[in-house]
Amino acid sequence: MPTERRSSDAVWPDRVQVSTGISPAQSAVRGLATLPFDALRFAYAAAVQAGLARRSMLASRAVELQLNALEKIVLGPFARMV
Repeated sequence: MPTERRSSDAVWPDRVQVSTGISPAQSAVRGLATLPFDALRFAYAAAVQAGLARRSMLASRAVELQLNALEKIVLGPFARMV
């Protein structure tokens, strides 16, 4: 008994190309350059979980604003835009 073979006329690409306007080199630099700031965010979160820093949305906001400002000063055009 032959098996039924279903075929579709649609072509599905292996990868979807999305144009972000950023070259792969810029993306790699941005990824590596932002690691220290992500580490600071992780350290703050760990301090809050350990009870060393106050668990407060306002305090978290203040830390995030300071880190964003520092990231923009240090990285300039490579800083993340939120």
